[in-house]
Amino acid sequence: MNKQNGFTLVELVAVIVLLGILAVAALPRFIDLRGDARTGTLEGIVGSTRSAAVQVYAKSLIQNKIVAGQTVVDGPLTIATEFGYPAANDVTAANDIGDLVSVDGDTSVIWMASDAGAGSARLVGYDDDGDADVADDNCYVTYTESAVVGTLPTIVITDNTGC
Repeated sequence: MNKQNGFTLVELVAVIVLLGILAVAALPRFIDLRGDARTGTLEGIVGSTRSAAVQVYAKSLIQNKIVAGQTVVDGPLTIATEFGYPAANDVTAANDIGDLVSVDGDTSVIWMASDAGAGSARLVGYDDDGDADVADDNCYVTYTESAVVGTLPTIVITDNTGC
């Protein structure tokens, strides 16, 4: 009589089910796409902020207001500018870059004001701990005002190590 060696169908199914359970439990630990998504969001913020700045500069040119400390009117908005580009922080009733570029949808992404004055900067990024300080969460973009006429503000991902 011939005796065949091998696995039964039940054993094979049990091994496949076990491997499936292990894959479902272990795979998310090895593939975390949250950091990539957050970095992508920061890249989107850089692009939309640059676009808003260029549009305001075009309005500034049209209205002949490209010196420091001017305001530009765009429809219902009054926008504070520095050398034609949106101001980083404005203490008056005018709008600044934080008012122009919306980060709606994710409540952990906020604009954070920093020092006021010409050449000042403003940060936008993820505030994971809820303290209104994105710099300590290490996932943010810095918008630094233009300091001279015709120079685009600096808009860069400053830190994405915490994303």
